[in-house]
Amino acid sequence: MQAMRGVQGILGIPAPVNEPMFSLDERDRRWARLRALMREDGVELLIVLPAWVTSDSLYIADTVGLTIFPVDGEPILILGGEHSNYAVERPHWIDDRMSATPLGSTAPEFGLVAAEVLRRRGRVRRRTAIAGLRGDELSSVRQPEGYAAHTTVSRIAAAVGAEHIVDGTGILGSARYVKGAEEISRLAASVRVGEASLEAMAETAREGVVQAEVFGQMLLAQVRAGADVLHIAWAPGPWGEMRHRYVTTPPGVLERGTYVATELMPEIRGYQAQVAQPMVVGPPTARALEIFERNAEAFDVALEVMRPGKRWGDVFAAVESVAGTGDGHMLTLLHGRGLGNDGPLLIPNRDTSHVAELPITANTTFILKPFLEVPEAPVPSPRTHDVTWGDTVVVTDSGAERLGTRRRELLVVGDA
Repeated sequence: MQAMRGVQGILGIPAPVNEPMFSLDERDRRWARLRALMREDGVELLIVLPAWVTSDSLYIADTVGLTIFPVDGEPILILGGEHSNYAVERPHWIDDRMSATPLGSTAPEFGLVAAEVLRRRGRVRRRTAIAGLRGDELSSVRQPEGYAAHTTVSRIAAAVGAEHIVDGTGILGSARYVKGAEEISRLAASVRVGEASLEAMAETAREGVVQAEVFGQMLLAQVRAGADVLHIAWAPGPWGEMRHRYVTTPPGVLERGTYVATELMPEIRGYQAQVAQPMVVGPPTARALEIFERNAEAFDVALEVMRPGKRWGDVFAAVESVAGTGDGHMLTLLHGRGLGNDGPLLIPNRDTSHVAELPITANTTFILKPFLEVPEAPVPSPRTHDVTWGDTVVVTDSGAERLGTRRRELLVVGDA
């Protein structure tokens, strides 16, 4: 989950980044889409909060701050954090900006300041949508109860009038779902960082090598490749046994017969693609190779079906057909990629029946990593037989396309 961090250092002065700010054309595209959705819902004012999830804030302002966004007129940006009093002088998408504290405190009271601004500017008694009051099918998908802080919302509601407050999560979700060319380029940059990290894994992982050393070299590769925020999920263990998924430094040594399922989501200016790569120390079992090939076949089938005019149920059926008869279930493991917490969220042990009839839309982006849930597993989806491979894909008119270029393989490494 994205938290209080990212491209803005400590919520004020922009940190050095390896990708430029998004263009004003991209800003105007996003704002036009947001305003069209606001008009559809009869919303006069949209408020986007910077805590505790920064995704919506980055989308609307290309920075971390509280944004007051009217359906007509100029938006207001309230920055907070260390040196935010100086950050207001830096270029931003929004010209009307201020600091939440005179001296740039790292403890800004966003709700208090926003309420004062709303009263002073006469933006009260209007139908006001606040993003993050609850989850949505397309954004904040891992926060079904929302992310907005109670005190912040209460202070804004007291200024606007509680009866005028509605949830704005769906507005941001619908706007963020369809990506612009610049967003897709950022996700492709994130994929390139992930692939560089996997190259480091292939070069350093061997029998007898400390897992933390491999993990550290992968993180270093992400730094060198230009990541703003680093990320590795690492799930090691023997074939057929339950595996723990580490997102911090893993313990132990790589042993012969260790399988590792990895998921990498390095961040480029807030954007997080994902790559998934399985690895084994020593020769893989015949069953592992069989499952890997089935997963790969399901990936290709899904790419073909993921096109406008199809529905998600068509993808589910095509992927499931790869499993064959009597050999478990092939699951369409897939979820949106972008600024984080993107949907739809198609993961194991979650009812996705309501998604089946939804249409597939062009210029949407996902991590796709179908996997076979085998009958010999002790419980559903325990990672006991995990050789899942996946890449971030973008839907085009002719089918989905990979953003990555690495070879699809079950990576086999040997002795140190």
